[in-house]
Amino acid sequence: MLVLTCSSKLSALRRTLTHSFPESLKISGALHHVIDKNPLRLQVLVDHWPDFTSVLCRPPLEDMTDPSDPYTNTYYLFSKDPQRLCQFLQDPQTVNWKQKLHIQGCQPALTGVLREVSAKHGSQMEDTSYLLYMRDGIESEELEKMTQLSDLQVSSLTPEEADLVNDVWPYGGNPHSQRYIRRCLQNFPSVCIRRFGVEKPVAWIVSDQSGEMSMAYTDKAFRNRGLCRAMTIHITHALHSKGCPLYCEVAPGNKSSQAALHGAGYFLVGCGQEWKVHPL
Repeated sequence: MLVLTCSSKLSALRRTLTHSFPESLKISGALHHVIDKNPLRLQVLVDHWPDFTSVLCRPPLEDMTDPSDPYTNTYYLFSKDPQRLCQFLQDPQTVNWKQKLHIQGCQPALTGVLREVSAKHGSQMEDTSYLLYMRDGIESEELEKMTQLSDLQVSSLTPEEADLVNDVWPYGGNPHSQRYIRRCLQNFPSVCIRRFGVEKPVAWIVSDQSGEMSMAYTDKAFRNRGLCRAMTIHITHALHSKGCPLYCEVAPGNKSSQAALHGAGYFLVGCGQEWKVHPL
């Protein structure tokens, strides 16, 4: 296992990973933030260099001190060789299997390897699949063509509004998630819709440490007005201007978000995957 810190090696890795889209989208997005100031102190690990087969991105092990906080204990993974991946993941300096943790990637085929390794460490694992959408780029003219809503304005969320997101995020609602959302709002692009003269936003999208658009929400009174599509185009433009890969995961049953993504120029490319590990 090697930790890459050299900027030239990290840039070379990012260029190489673009040839493996969409399977490498998650790790590529996290790697982008590592190269660009790295506000959450993520580390990039490879099994070998330069002829790597597996890449993993995670916080330093010393930052993952709370075994009950999976929002901090999150790993992003890409592998070209599942057999060699098994050996890579069993290194105690790569993954701390004694904690509750989440592993994210875009390769459902890795489930068997992860289940095998987690079982060896006495942990249970559950996996969830999402629809994976991406687009290649965006032109500034798309923003100019957006229909203006007379009573609404586009803005961004502040870190102080993390509790609003946390209260309605299906995967949040606890102190750990509130802290994680706040850190995302402090460091990564977000977009929201506000009524003129009213402070509280009525809709938003937040991007996270893997560069993914997530935590999207629209107040019930403002749905079916195209707000999700409008916000998606705005945050896509913000992410694209920073050089991030453009992608998003959606639950298979979330038809409204799927329609909004199609309307914003995204197309279905595969499956995103999350593996949740629970020590026994």
